Amino acid sequence: MAKEAVIKPEEPSGENSGISRIIANTGWLLGGKGFGGVLSLFYLAILTRTLGVAGFGQFALITGTAQAIALIVTFQTWQVVIRFGARHIKGAENRMRFGRLVGLCTLLDIAGALAGCALAYFAVGWLAPFFGWDQDLAQSALTFALVMLLSIKSTPTGILRVENRFDLAAYAEAIIPIVRLIGTLFVWLTNPTLINFLIVWALSEVIHAVGYWLLAAWQSRDIMRPRNLGRAKQTVRENVGIGEFLLISNLGSTFAGLSQNIGLLIVGYFVGPTAAGLYRLASQLSVAMTKISVLLSRAIFAEVNLVRAHQGAEAMNALFRKASRMLFITGGTVILIVLVIGKPALFYMSGPEFLPAYPLLILLAAAASIDLAGAIYEPTLLSGSGARTALILQAGIAALFIAMLLLGLHYYGAIGAAGAMVVAAIVRLFLFGIAARRNLAKG
Repeated sequence: MAKEAVIKPEEPSGENSGISRIIANTGWLLGGKGFGGVLSLFYLAILTRTLGVAGFGQFALITGTAQAIALIVTFQTWQVVIRFGARHIKGAENRMRFGRLVGLCTLLDIAGALAGCALAYFAVGWLAPFFGWDQDLAQSALTFALVMLLSIKSTPTGILRVENRFDLAAYAEAIIPIVRLIGTLFVWLTNPTLINFLIVWALSEVIHAVGYWLLAAWQSRDIMRPRNLGRAKQTVRENVGIGEFLLISNLGSTFAGLSQNIGLLIVGYFVGPTAAGLYRLASQLSVAMTKISVLLSRAIFAEVNLVRAHQGAEAMNALFRKASRMLFITGGTVILIVLVIGKPALFYMSGPEFLPAYPLLILLAAAASIDLAGAIYEPTLLSGSGARTALILQAGIAALFIAMLLLGLHYYGAIGAAGAMVVAAIVRLFLFGIAARRNLAKG
């Protein structure tokens, strides 16, 4: 009975249906994230106006440190679930293999979280003097990092995406902004301190993770069996190349993610909390305004794996061409929107104190829009035999970005850091575009 109740994704049936599913799935993600983006404007307004530039900078450095540690140690198991699970989502025997794959990925999530907790203990102690954290603030930073790292949700994220349940993922994504808005309002009306705001952010991470697991367990309850946690060796035998893909995709995601997050920490380290606060607000607003970039990339990653698994190279080429055109048009539209509404959004949300963040917002939004234009390139490489190529490119681009970031900070401060993001995005677009097309040409 349980197996019959589980909704399975439809078989891919052509390039138009592939584009349609990408748009529909992005729509569901945008529904959750877009809803969250609107709510985030309200709780960010409260946060920035209550804490001020320097206080918000300290808040950003604490949350940014936790995110950077998570990027270093957390396995990107959602990519593994999609890459290998796309082959196993239909048929009773395949569903059993899918369950064992989920069990292995869950174990990897737990291992990464525990390793992150150990790293956080030493990292916070080392960074505290440079960021101006006293003992209480350093303890709060460590506690927040531990809670965030233990709020595991990568595997259930992959389950919902490969099962084509982006609607359920949208509901899960809506949890964080709802909890943060309610919590922020409560703290603002009672005792608006930095530590209390951190408690709200930590609570949102925990509830978010619980929500993702409950939804994934409901959707794929036929494969959620405790004994699958002990089938790691069998899972590796059934999924040839999973170890290499796991290592390469994890390192690639780490390089890419750190390129997005290391800028904040370096600005805080060399310039101070005030500059970090301006940089963080600009970064968060640019992310909110260009959120469609990340969402399209996630929907595309699931779709290209399904198309490659069920239809082959010809359908992949057709999907690649149509998606590329759509993404370039969308990227150009997004940056025009940011140019028009960016400055008023900063002023009315956070006040004149944060207006110096406007040039940062434009540069970071430009970088995000460039990334949007090439959102199909990396998923195309990872879905086929180009994972190693993607890793090499990510490593090279990350090294280039850090070098430009340090030079930019030295000569131009936070503006130079944001400019480094733009240059890195242009290089990434060019190199990944060439690599993706060559990978498709090989079939």
